[in-house]
Amino acid sequence: MIRLAEEKDRHAIAKLTYMIWKDMELEIVTRYSEEQVIAAIEDSTVNAHYRNHFSHVSVYEIEGEVAGMIIAYPGRDEQTYEAAWETLEAAQKIPLSTTTPLPIMEADMTDTYIESVATFPQFRGRGVASKLLNHLMQSEPGTIWSLNCDYDNKGAFSLYKKLGFEVKSEKKLYNHHYYYMTYVSEA
Repeated sequence: MIRLAEEKDRHAIAKLTYMIWKDMELEIVTRYSEEQVIAAIEDSTVNAHYRNHFSHVSVYEIEGEVAGMIIAYPGRDEQTYEAAWETLEAAQKIPLSTTTPLPIMEADMTDTYIESVATFPQFRGRGVASKLLNHLMQSEPGTIWSLNCDYDNKGAFSLYKKLGFEVKSEKKLYNHHYYYMTYVSEA
């Protein structure tokens, strides 16, 4: 079942976000413990209008447990959401040289940016990511959806191509190379 996230989902959202940030090798996960980072992400999910605030998240449940999530918001708002990190008490406890975890603009201003799609390992292979993406892409007809796909993530790249995403450009973010992919939902 797909539903909008609620405050009670903050730990699942934080754990899934941590998995992504770890793969991205962000400064926050290389300098601080997993426990500290997950606590900070939980804080950002409910106490600031950060990019992973629960109002931007839909979750997929299997037998009452969050199996995966998708985060999306207007690209034009990305930097405003990112700046909200600085208002968190947790941000003061784990300072970063970059001030915020994701200071580089990832989205195009005109797109609705899919920040994250993630599935817990025990639920992979059940179509969770596909269902979350399809649900989101059908929710707003005429929308330009975008996302970044790591060059090395062949499985995700194949899924995005299968769903109709096309490579628009290539980007280097946080010392990783990404395909910037877009999909225009039917009006």
